[in-house]
Amino acid sequence: MKIDNRKDILLLFLYSPGINKKLNEPIVGRTKLVKSLFLFKEEVLPHFKSGTSINEENFYKFFAWDFGPFSKEIYDDVTFFILNDFIKVADSEQEPLPEAVEEWNKWIDNTGVDLDSSMVTEYQEEEFTLTEKGEIFARNLYDSLSSTQKKLLNEFKSRILSTPTRAIIRYVYKRYPELTEKSKIKDKIFEY
Repeated sequence: MKIDNRKDILLLFLYSPGINKKLNEPIVGRTKLVKSLFLFKEEVLPHFKSGTSINEENFYKFFAWDFGPFSKEIYDDVTFFILNDFIKVADSEQEPLPEAVEEWNKWIDNTGVDLDSSMVTEYQEEEFTLTEKGEIFARNLYDSLSSTQKKLLNEFKSRILSTPTRAIIRYVYKRYPELTEKSKIKDKIFEY
């Protein structure tokens, strides 16, 4: 199979083994997912894209937002895959970070979605994994990767899963300050 769009990378990222060397290890939190795909674009994609149709132009577009680099396209793609039974979401036992809660609330405010307060009592961190259907599709993509691409993807996911979300956010803020200049939480990031 030819890797030819950003959605393929999202599925491959979820499918690839992580720190436990098991396929489809969950990614906990939308913030971690967004910042991970940002780091993938900046630090892995230049080495990964050989033999694919993926490049910086057809990958996720990130912009400086109130909470650092953000891409609405990731939220759109995750929703697309949830609705098409490729990705499943479960509540996580992990305590959400205050900045993740703020980011989610700001996103909801910006979209104009009116969430009935009786439906939502508080923000709950989510775990993202592939469904059986998603795994089958992603396995075919994964099997088409070169050994170098698999190694890059697996090492990247292992680093992401072994690094706390707050440490990933701090790293992004230090390494890519141009995408944090609009951040409303910049000072808080370095306080914790």
